[in-house]
Amino acid sequence: MERTIYTGMLLPGRRKAVPAAIAKLQQRGVLEEGIFAYGRQYLALDDAIALNPAYLPLVPDILPLPAARSRDGGALNLTLKDALPDAWGRLVIQARNGWQAISDVDVLLQTNADRVGAMVFASQQEEILELDLALQPFSLEELAHAAHALEFNMEAPPALRRLLGQGGSLGGARPKASIVRNDELWIAKFPAKDDEIDVQLIEACTLSLAAKCGIRVPHFEVARIGKIHALLLRRFDRPGKIGDGARIHYLSAAAFTDSPYHSNAGSYMKLAHQLRRYGSKVVADLEQVFRRMVFNMAIDNSDDHVKNHGVLHTGENRYALSPAFDLVPQLTNLGYMGMAIIGEQLDAHLDIAREQAPHFGLNSSKAEQIIGEVAAGVRRWKPLFESLGADAASIKRVDACFRRQAEIIGLP
Repeated sequence: MERTIYTGMLLPGRRKAVPAAIAKLQQRGVLEEGIFAYGRQYLALDDAIALNPAYLPLVPDILPLPAARSRDGGALNLTLKDALPDAWGRLVIQARNGWQAISDVDVLLQTNADRVGAMVFASQQEEILELDLALQPFSLEELAHAAHALEFNMEAPPALRRLLGQGGSLGGARPKASIVRNDELWIAKFPAKDDEIDVQLIEACTLSLAAKCGIRVPHFEVARIGKIHALLLRRFDRPGKIGDGARIHYLSAAAFTDSPYHSNAGSYMKLAHQLRRYGSKVVADLEQVFRRMVFNMAIDNSDDHVKNHGVLHTGENRYALSPAFDLVPQLTNLGYMGMAIIGEQLDAHLDIAREQAPHFGLNSSKAEQIIGEVAAGVRRWKPLFESLGADAASIKRVDACFRRQAEIIGLP
């Protein structure tokens, strides 16, 4: 069986997607293989952007998609897989399709409206020009109710089933949906059924702490919905008003470094290496990567995997580090990281960070300065969390976690 999927791009300054590339996938027994090519008209555009500067370069050649077992994800290129949703998005798409199994290609075709970044997908080239990328208006309360119903396998009211098209392309495992606020696109994150603490509020507190430690974070707010909190985050890939239709091309660190999510191939050093090659703010971003690495160690964020880092296109096939996101203490103190510092070294310890500082363009003095700034900021976490409304039980758990984590990583 052969499947064809067309990729379109919403290029800077354009309100409509333009056809960019084609991928053909051929199933041969348990293996899938394919080819990828950019369109001639797209290559002729002055503002054409490579889907991935290193691994899908803007060339007129037909690029092979090596054979891979279907159960391992098939031949779909990692850059295209990067546009697929994670656990929560998969749940949304399955619900919308009557809980039937659905292929990766079909998932891509159903998640264009709120996908992170500038890529869109269609089964026919001409469909790209006609895609309806409008989002439906929902209240925060409606979104929270529908997300709750879906997670608990309850039937969402018919009027809210359209919601299932506004959370299906978002990454991560936790309930979330896109929401329009003040004519801007935001993400709303809701409680999960197994939460033991108020994760949304703790994430908001941690984002505030990260900002005080010199880390760039998106604009965010906390909203109360009855007895729960929702964390609202401004979409950094959607500049301006939603009516403008503007999108910024985004690549996760998985695609940017060619490191599959379900592997130990990704590392902070590989991310730094690619930023050296394709970055537009190399010095500042390398320092920022190092600072985030130290911060994630300090707060026990072992969920810092390759899909929780990313870059944004800044022009002329150059990229800059996106604002940090999904910064949440895991409260486990397991002593490892979700993304290695170098190679497959997943141990969380500041001595390893110090040894590898030159890969981030830092001498020992500058590395110690950053470690000291993060350490000083994290030590002042408690008044900040309390001022933002964290309850006593959460404070107690975070306190125990941060104290133990400081011992594990050698935090000064």
